[in-house]
Amino acid sequence: MNKKSITYKYVDYKESDFLSDAYFQEWVYQPSADLDAFWQQVIAALPQQKETIENARLYLQNISFVTHTPSDEAIANSWEKQLQLIQAIPERRSGVRRLLLRAAAVVAGALLLAGGWYLLQQKGAEQFIASTGFGEIKQVLLPDGSKVDLNANSKITYSKREVWLEGEALFNVAHNNKEFLVHTKDLTVTVLGTIFDIRQRRRKTEIVLQSGKIKLSFASGKEQDIIMTPGQIVSYNDQEKRSKTSSTSPEKFSAWKNQRLILQDPTVSDILVYLEDNFGKKIIMEDPALSNRTVNGPILISSLDDALFVLSTVLNTEVVKRDSTTIIMRSRSSK
Repeated sequence: MNKKSITYKYVDYKESDFLSDAYFQEWVYQPSADLDAFWQQVIAALPQQKETIENARLYLQNISFVTHTPSDEAIANSWEKQLQLIQAIPERRSGVRRLLLRAAAVVAGALLLAGGWYLLQQKGAEQFIASTGFGEIKQVLLPDGSKVDLNANSKITYSKREVWLEGEALFNVAHNNKEFLVHTKDLTVTVLGTIFDIRQRRRKTEIVLQSGKIKLSFASGKEQDIIMTPGQIVSYNDQEKRSKTSSTSPEKFSAWKNQRLILQDPTVSDILVYLEDNFGKKIIMEDPALSNRTVNGPILISSLDDALFVLSTVLNTEVVKRDSTTIIMRSRSSK
């Protein structure tokens, strides 16, 4: 492989990409002179990827895979062994140590690879957890082949074809003869194969169906089941215990996947609430009149600074960071 092709393939790889790369796994688990020469060539061609490659290699070297169900004693011994290996990592690699300590909670004695992410296999029921931080978007491949795009500040816990969601996610469910269930604290979505987005924030749950057909069942018991068709949005208010069905553009609702925010006739207040939920900052608009203005067009949300820059330009405001958690938008005309 020449230098140009190496750069093309591996230049944008993250740790998760290397972890799921079969050729990389072969180098770690079945090393040879040819494989070592190849990966040294990759490192030489892409020096900026050296640390990422080393972290991924160390990650795999400290993970063992099993296909049987271990005894309680074996589980305890495996946990102790993995913990000792991780603690032996030098302090200067503290970031790697934290990553491995989280991943090493192998209650069943093994870590499984799911969509490039190593997740916890809990004893008894095979439950897995994937989550995102503020400003982070992640795609998770479920065991049945379904895909979940997880929005910022969100979390899923899943077992086979059953998922529990906190936050927002776009589901692309693999067609299967078995039901696929998604739970939030207020309702359950039943589906055979489809694409839909669920947003559960601030005591409100919104479901938008892109394709297929799904059934909603409400935990309160006060609402009848709803069969949704593509293009519909169902909003459920946890305080009022009531649902509302209307039409929307699924592509606009799920534009966050491409780091754009396209709300339906949004006020500035609506946009700021969305940014708060996804970036973990308190944003205060000093002029109440500006909060009720409607903003048209998409807003880039690749970063909070980008989004606030667009808003401040449109509204003629300045952005003042009062402290590490609070941002104030102040009208320039008030000076």
